[in-house]
Amino acid sequence: MFQSLRRACSKYPVTAAYIAFAIGLFLAVQIYRIDHGISNAGSFDDALWKLGAVQPLVFVHDHPLVEEKEYPTGGPFDLWSGEWWRILISGFHHGDVLHLLMNCLAIGFLGRLIEPVMKHWIYAAFLILATYVSFLPEYFLEHYPVGLSGGAFAMFGLLMMLRRIHPEIAEVFTDREVNWGLGWLILCFVLTHFGILNIANAAHLSGFVYGILAGAVIINRSRFAGTLRFLFVLSQVLIIPGTYLVCHPVWNGKYYWYLARHETDPNQKIVYLQKGMELSPGEPKIGAELALSLFRTEGVPFHSWEIMLRSLERNRSYDKGIEITRLIWKQFNSEQQKQKALGIVTEVFGDESDAWLERFKLDQSAVASADVSLPKSDQSGNEFLFLKETERRGAPQPRDLTAPPVDPRSPQSAVEGVTL
Repeated sequence: MFQSLRRACSKYPVTAAYIAFAIGLFLAVQIYRIDHGISNAGSFDDALWKLGAVQPLVFVHDHPLVEEKEYPTGGPFDLWSGEWWRILISGFHHGDVLHLLMNCLAIGFLGRLIEPVMKHWIYAAFLILATYVSFLPEYFLEHYPVGLSGGAFAMFGLLMMLRRIHPEIAEVFTDREVNWGLGWLILCFVLTHFGILNIANAAHLSGFVYGILAGAVIINRSRFAGTLRFLFVLSQVLIIPGTYLVCHPVWNGKYYWYLARHETDPNQKIVYLQKGMELSPGEPKIGAELALSLFRTEGVPFHSWEIMLRSLERNRSYDKGIEITRLIWKQFNSEQQKQKALGIVTEVFGDESDAWLERFKLDQSAVASADVSLPKSDQSGNEFLFLKETERRGAPQPRDLTAPPVDPRSPQSAVEGVTL
């Protein structure tokens, strides 16, 4: 067995190295988990993150980019800080043994057909580029997968082209294999659609298309073949702006929240948070931080009061937002200011206003003289934003609200039904 394995590695060194790197990373992840006593992987896998994969960080401990023990929202912060190389490394990581085994078997079968008919350096460049390119669409969709299946589908697409000019490939890679591959590509979409498996279909499809295009250029024998090959090689430059956009997702509200968290200019921080709230109105903690930032700069915090109310209108189970709202209310000192603030409540909540005032513990009978008892606040007010989930205070829920049923204990429930 070992003799056969050695001969295969010697005969197909590029394919063997491609598979070996994935296996080596998988073993390194398992060793890390054992060494750190990690029994199972959650939505955030510390082992994959420490070993180079892109992970959508939510609660970050011991992260070089932050000081707080808990981040109030999530995102691929390492990627946003410029660590673009994690995109490629993520491709070589795998979720479990079955995931790794299926990809390695597919790559081994496809690679032994491709490698003999291509120069080693061209084939190696194709594998690396295909792995990288196949992941970019996933990041545009805010998905953060792992695995070499995008590269495998690129090899599959390439072989569909190569079999046309290489009879020795066509003898092994027959119509049956083509139908099996296309069937699996379609089946993955079906399994994902019905929630059976969460599969990186964008990576599969983009890898497949990349392989088809590469193969079409390679087998071209027309008088324009040289020009087409030059243009295809030149098109790889598009990876650079694609990577830049993935690392600077200006369409993502949480990215502007991330920029605000690292901005020292208070005015620019507010600009970032306003843009973030505009793009991601369903993210309650962006609105909360914007309200707190404005709260520190306003003499009478009417603007921060309205922002917090509108954030709560969209995210009705955000209990930390209730605490921040009561903090802001405490700054209205005169009867006139309180009446104006109540007018904003009516404007935002309409017929639901009384129920919300009850939830704020500011019902109409006590609203004029309410003295809200809150923990002592530092100048930033950040302790309200970073309250741990176990520290929530109970508060009556508003009556007769029109929002669909939500879990009142969940800080992520939103009126538009978006889970963040």
